[in-house]
Amino acid sequence: MPTVFFEAENKKVEVPAGTTLRQAARQAGVSVYGGVNKLANCRGFGLCGTDKVVVKPAESASGLSFFEKFQFGEKTKERLACQVKIQGDLTVNTAPALEYGQVMTENFKFMGLAAPFAILTLGAVIYMVFEMIGKPLF
Repeated sequence: MPTVFFEAENKKVEVPAGTTLRQAARQAGVSVYGGVNKLANCRGFGLCGTDKVVVKPAESASGLSFFEKFQFGEKTKERLACQVKIQGDLTVNTAPALEYGQVMTENFKFMGLAAPFAILTLGAVIYMVFEMIGKPLF
């Protein structure tokens, strides 16, 4: 059975060949999601790109999936943990996912501050449009 070593967390886990890296991480108690991405992710379907990792050696992992090629391009070092199928011993760096999680957390904070102003602006525009066409809202 292949062994997966998570560098930053200093954890090892043995899993059957063909297991996804996301499943191996869960088995080892390692999160491949950072920040708000722990809650805001696609649950392993490869659609969100929040579980970015770097695996070494690349030969011990499956080839790039369609979703990885679409998000990162053909010549990338980053992989999606939910799309990587383990074929041999791997070393995994979860730093890209954790960094991306921090970026997303900052984006969510900004959206929380900007949303009330956006709603007020939209309300004002709708009110002005109805006033311009002569049919008052209130």
